[in-house]
Amino acid sequence: MQFKARLKGLGPYFLPVLILVPLDQLTKLCIRTNFYVGESRPPEGFFRLTYLQNTGASFGIFQDGAIFFTIFSTISLLIMLGIIIYMRDIIPFLNTWPGKLAMGLVSAGTLGNLIDRYNLGFVVDFLNFSFWPAFNVADSAISIGAIMLGVLIIINYRNTEGANGGQV
Repeated sequence: MQFKARLKGLGPYFLPVLILVPLDQLTKLCIRTNFYVGESRPPEGFFRLTYLQNTGASFGIFQDGAIFFTIFSTISLLIMLGIIIYMRDIIPFLNTWPGKLAMGLVSAGTLGNLIDRYNLGFVVDFLNFSFWPAFNVADSAISIGAIMLGVLIIINYRNTEGANGGQV
């Protein structure tokens, strides 16, 4: 099948990328231009906007791994794009609207943070709940997309198990 034909029907995949990447970058730009590093508004409370520079993974884990996470994220994004374009016929739930949307959310979040890594050498985190590490719009997209993928995998597994008489 031609590459152009493989792209048909990928709107639910590209829609989150087209909406969330600019939103993510705009919110991070607002934080970088209006806050100094470490500043929180309000200074205390259940929810604050706090400008943090994250050189690790999501939610601030594995700090000082900027080079590793830049390479890993680049490879991951290319693999996700390849999977959604070339393997969605092999993995049936990826050929559904929810499957494409879930992959689009993960890809959008990965790309949003990857732009930071390439341009700044760190990821801007700013959404700070008192009980959770700071995160950003891209991290939220990755988390929601990953949860959706997990649910789709479980549903697909159960449907496959039922269709095969309990044998996978």
